[in-house]
Amino acid sequence: MTENYLYSKKKKYYWKDHFFGSVLFLFIAILSFLNYTPKNNAKNLCLILLILSIIILVSILFNLFSIKNFCFIKNELIKPSSIKNKKIYNLNEIEGWTKKQYKGKLDNWEEITVYFINGEKTIISSNYFENYFEIKNQIALRKSRDIEREELIEIKRHKKIAIALCTISLLFFYLGYNSLQVKDIKSKEIFILGDKTSEQIKLIRGKHNSVEIKLETYPDLVFRISGNDAMKATYVQELIEEVKAGDSLFVGIDKSDYRRKLIKVDSLTFGDNFFFNENISVESVKSEKSNYLKLSDNNFRRSESKIWNCFIFFLVGLILFSMSIVGMRKSLG
Repeated sequence: MTENYLYSKKKKYYWKDHFFGSVLFLFIAILSFLNYTPKNNAKNLCLILLILSIIILVSILFNLFSIKNFCFIKNELIKPSSIKNKKIYNLNEIEGWTKKQYKGKLDNWEEITVYFINGEKTIISSNYFENYFEIKNQIALRKSRDIEREELIEIKRHKKIAIALCTISLLFFYLGYNSLQVKDIKSKEIFILGDKTSEQIKLIRGKHNSVEIKLETYPDLVFRISGNDAMKATYVQELIEEVKAGDSLFVGIDKSDYRRKLIKVDSLTFGDNFFFNENISVESVKSEKSNYLKLSDNNFRRSESKIWNCFIFFLVGLILFSMSIVGMRKSLG
């Protein structure tokens, strides 16, 4: 290699951040899709998360595939491409370049943006290339760093951040409004299933505790009390201690679950069809002697939660909106 030739060298694991980011947002997208139910207004958050996750996932993949090796040959910067013809930049036509420092949890990196007279630009990052500083020197030898442009870019960046914060704050305001739309479960929407327990009722401990009930008539199904609201409304200890295997129990479930999963006269949702068909959400539980989960108590807890959630969403939205105003004032100088 001579001074007229310089080839970029990608780092061995330059793709790792993109890979883990893609897996994360793919998981969020799948989870949001499986939990989205168009008929349930409270699930609109899942639709929003699904759309945002897909947009971010596509952006990550696009950024990954845009990272290409390139080379300096005399006065040209050449970017090969397997999709289209190679891109050739004339180094004598560099208008200027800017530098940006980044700080991460594990390491720091920087990137330069090279601007050309014809309006095009290319970005080179030390996070992706081993010989980044050699490449940077090749650019610096031909044109000085454009400090004035960096200041203008910083102003634009503050504006974009302010706009992004404002947009996110509006999303939180919507989520606050949407949390108030969670409706009480009406008794006419519940089917009371009378049966005998096939085994001892279990308390499943984890990040979110739940109660599992197995019934003799439906041995392949799990009737589950889950969610903070339902668990708070349930007399869990009494339910587990007083109800034994073989005892009669009256379990209230959503009529749509009854029609889809028990008597199977309605079609299953996509998520139920492939993943969660064996789980039945329980809204009320009682025996012949005691009431362990009343529908009214369940609704009361849901009402408490939606007011608290609304307050949190609106508070966060207000903070973000205030930050956006401060950021916009700074950008306007």
